[in-house]
Amino acid sequence: MKPTALVFFDLDGTLLNEESLVDEDVKEALVQLKDKGAVPFIATGRSPLEIQHVLEETVIDSFITLNGQYIQYKGKEVFRNVIPQSLVDGLKKMTSEKNLPLSLYSSDKIRATRYSETLKQAYNFIHEEPPAIDEAFDEKEEILMMLVLNEDQSLDQEFIEGFPELSFYRNTPFSMDTITKGHNKAKGIDALLESINMHDIPLYAFGDGANDLEMLKRADYSVAMANGLDDVKAVADYVTSSNKDGGIVEGLKFYNLID
Repeated sequence: MKPTALVFFDLDGTLLNEESLVDEDVKEALVQLKDKGAVPFIATGRSPLEIQHVLEETVIDSFITLNGQYIQYKGKEVFRNVIPQSLVDGLKKMTSEKNLPLSLYSSDKIRATRYSETLKQAYNFIHEEPPAIDEAFDEKEEILMMLVLNEDQSLDQEFIEGFPELSFYRNTPFSMDTITKGHNKAKGIDALLESINMHDIPLYAFGDGANDLEMLKRADYSVAMANGLDDVKAVADYVTSSNKDGGIVEGLKFYNLID
């Protein structure tokens, strides 16, 4: 039996509260959503490692992680996109020259090239511990996403211009998510639909940040959180309340996805 809808939820600032946890009313809403025939998905810049508490505490069992770079459907990997080694080498070189840490993400591990207070602050911002240090991690694992740890936003354009083959998303004051250009959450949705052959099902998406823009444009029905960026709210079909004021439940009810 085909799902009635596929519903994609960003995590930080969207499905999660200010403590990076899922509120009880949201957990209940997800149960009702699933009972009514829809399939809820996590769609996040986080890695699979960083979403385990959400998978354990909710009925969600499918996800798009690393900004579309790694996808599982009902516990099975259906897509991954590896960043070319030449781009990993180049970004490692540039961050090293600027004495900045670079986090390297495989499908199931995270390592950083060096330690700094900014590294610690970036992961504390999402209530996670900073990763272990291993500058040669990319020599042993496929790298799907990188994180440039940098609080000086005046340097952002230098990275953007230096690596036109990469997309940079500043999602926190401390870091920029970095993936292969052309691969984002929206492309992740396309890859998912192709792999599970579900092209004729309504798509809903909830988000708040810069890395949600493509996803909200791709969805048939898009919901921006009140706490989201103005650019995100501008492209959304509906702007719901904030993530700490019942926005998820409100948005689901607005589209009659739950009662």
